[in-house]
Amino acid sequence: MEELIERSERAARLIEDYKGRVHIFSHNDADGIAAAGILCNALLRKKRCFQVSILKSFRESVLEDVFDDELVVFCDMGSNNIRELEGYGRKMIVLDHHIPHESVNAEDILHVNPHLVGMDGGKELSASGVSYLVARALGDNKDLSYLALVGALGDKQEMIGGNRSIRDEALANDIIEIKKGAKIGGEDLLDGLTYSVDPYFDFSGEEDKVKEFLNELNIGGEIFSLSEEEMRVLCDALTLKLVKHASPDAIRSFVGEIYSIRGGGVKNLLFLMDLLNSCGKMGKSGLALSLCLKDLSVMEEAKKCLMDFKIRIITELKDLKKRLKRGDNLQYMKIENKGVTGEIASSIIRYISPDLPILVLNEDKKENKIRVSARGTDKLIDDGLDLSITMKISAEKVGGSGGGHKIASGASIPTGKEEKFLEIADAMIGKQIR
Repeated sequence: MEELIERSERAARLIEDYKGRVHIFSHNDADGIAAAGILCNALLRKKRCFQVSILKSFRESVLEDVFDDELVVFCDMGSNNIRELEGYGRKMIVLDHHIPHESVNAEDILHVNPHLVGMDGGKELSASGVSYLVARALGDNKDLSYLALVGALGDKQEMIGGNRSIRDEALANDIIEIKKGAKIGGEDLLDGLTYSVDPYFDFSGEEDKVKEFLNELNIGGEIFSLSEEEMRVLCDALTLKLVKHASPDAIRSFVGEIYSIRGGGVKNLLFLMDLLNSCGKMGKSGLALSLCLKDLSVMEEAKKCLMDFKIRIITELKDLKKRLKRGDNLQYMKIENKGVTGEIASSIIRYISPDLPILVLNEDKKENKIRVSARGTDKLIDDGLDLSITMKISAEKVGGSGGGHKIASGASIPTGKEEKFLEIADAMIGKQIR
């Protein structure tokens, strides 16, 4: 952590000393939006001028519209694109946690990434955690620590390493409260379970069945208002549902620490994570950033966006059996709904079919590309699976690009190349696991 903090402080000094506008580019998931939100708050407090652009993925073309006097900061992306960024010959900052696939000593790029200092960016610290370290070096911004935890939760990270340090700091400064219980999004139990996709239950999307389930337990109301006994009964009943199909690591992680924000308009940290992710994926990143800035006037619109997003995922999952295909070493599924590939892949591998890595493919007809989200489990990683390498090499061999983490990765490939891509990925995964 010491070396990472030192790099973060260098990034903060560069931002402090820069006289022009700061232009932040960040990913459109919960971690990327939380990372951007942290920097927005820190820059506002410094009365600095800035602009934010939220992207589905890194595109070199976005730099064509950057003004000469802007300091460019990439959040939750950029580590796999240092070589391209260096070609612009201008100072930039990359705040990322994805595995860098090439070692480039770029003088103009200040690269802050836990992997560069021997930390596991897939488990120990997310991009929002890196952004928080920079914000903390910019001033008294410890109250933003909860947003770093939102990003870590969004990327399914563990509360170890850097995440643990930030969690402890948030707790010590009365930013969050911690209880033990079921990790469910939402504020109200009925809504939280009805629209739950992570965890995904057999009654997800069916409000009447959720009501029946809760009535049998004689439990209801707000999640954080449940007594210890009510929470224990709820956890036991929901765990029994998960045991039928879920992966062991999903079952283990379902019950544990749950976080509430002190004095905020949103109490459940998991609910805020869901809101940011849903708005970002539905093209409403402005709503998500407003929530990061504690503008609660957008809450109702953000909730509607979340419900629409969850319904899309549940609709795809309900029709799963007919469409899930299996190769020798992977399983895959093609979907029509945009922006939900990652969530569907996570739900399948964690709660429905955890034995083989899952790849979910979605065609972007406007860009003539196929978007791919790949997910594994801790067991598959222990067996040798590395989806980061698999997605990168398989995509590049068909004229695309990819990368990410060992357990969760993604790719973009040309339309029409999906069969060849799947063939290459299947063979690579077979070699890794054997």
